[in-house]
Amino acid sequence: MKCIVVTPEKTIFDKETTFVAIPLFDGEYGIARNHTPVIGRIGAGELRVTLESGEKDIWYIEGGFVEVLNNLISVITNRAFPVAELTREKALESLNVAVKKPSDTEDLYSLRENALQAARTQFRLVDRYNKK
Repeated sequence: MKCIVVTPEKTIFDKETTFVAIPLFDGEYGIARNHTPVIGRIGAGELRVTLESGEKDIWYIEGGFVEVLNNLISVITNRAFPVAELTREKALESLNVAVKKPSDTEDLYSLRENALQAARTQFRLVDRYNKK
C-alpha cells in the first residue's frame, strides 16, 4: 500500500508501506493493507510508517486530513518534518509562538490551546526519540 504525505509546499513522502499509525484529532489510528475507506481529521503528533523493507519512518505532523482508499493513504497536512530533525530548541520555539497567540475570544482561545498542545507533543517526541 502506498502512503503519500503532502504539505502546502510540496509532497514530502511517497513510499510503499505495510502499516501506518497516524495521529487523528481524537486519537491514534492504525492503517494496514486492505483497510476500509476512511477520511479523518489529523491532530498534532507522530506519524509512524513501516516501510516494506521493515524500516520505520517517523514524522511529526500537525493538522489536516487523511484519506484511505484502495490501499492508498493520502495525508494532507499543514506541517510535517522528520522527528529526527526535532530538537528541544524547535519545540521551545513552537511553545513560545503558542504562548504569544491571542486568546480573548472563544475561537482564538481554541487556536491557542491547539498550538500549546502541538508544542507539548513536540517535547514528548524529543524526549522519546532524540533527547536533544
